[in-house]
Amino acid sequence: MKDTGLIKKGKRQLKNEENRRRLLDAMESIMEQYDYNTVTIRNICQVSGVSYGSFYNLYESKEVFLREYLTEDFTRYLTDYYKEHGEFDDLSNVDKSIDVFVCCARYNVIKGIRFIRGFYTPNNDSLFPDLDATDEKYSFTPLLQMAEEYLKKAKAEGTLSDQADIMKITHTYCYIFNGVTFNWCLSNGKVDMVGETERLFKEYIRQFLP
Repeated sequence: MKDTGLIKKGKRQLKNEENRRRLLDAMESIMEQYDYNTVTIRNICQVSGVSYGSFYNLYESKEVFLREYLTEDFTRYLTDYYKEHGEFDDLSNVDKSIDVFVCCARYNVIKGIRFIRGFYTPNNDSLFPDLDATDEKYSFTPLLQMAEEYLKKAKAEGTLSDQADIMKITHTYCYIFNGVTFNWCLSNGKVDMVGETERLFKEYIRQFLP
């Protein structure tokens, strides 16, 4: 005899995943009409065709939804970018730890200053990772994970000082990157975010090179 409870649970999970995909897919067209500050759950639901109730079954707030969207969207961009740029494989592990943030700078430029300016505000605590925060609370967790992985490899092979604190370096990377992004927003895009990200990261990491 079939377990109707399991069947219902399976159907509900499939429906939730369908709604989640519809919400995330709708963000591209939503971003053409609204920025981070002006987009509302009503906008998101209208464009995606997902009801309020279904939205709140998946996300507790607009901020949580947008955090997931950016994390997934950036991860896809990062994967596609490195498929097209094979020279990444030739970089040292230290340079790879920097290049993933340089790639994120390119991503921010592509997303546009209107959206990024709205997203990079002091009220958005997902921008500021701390040592006690869980990964899901940071918008760009893939950056932390990838940078940490490459820095650990660099330390193991001796191209990074034995005294280097990998966790502190990766979090300082984030703080530097946020500062460059804020200045890019304040200058209305006049700051060379890609170039400044690469320059400042290389200056910072130099103190940890043997």
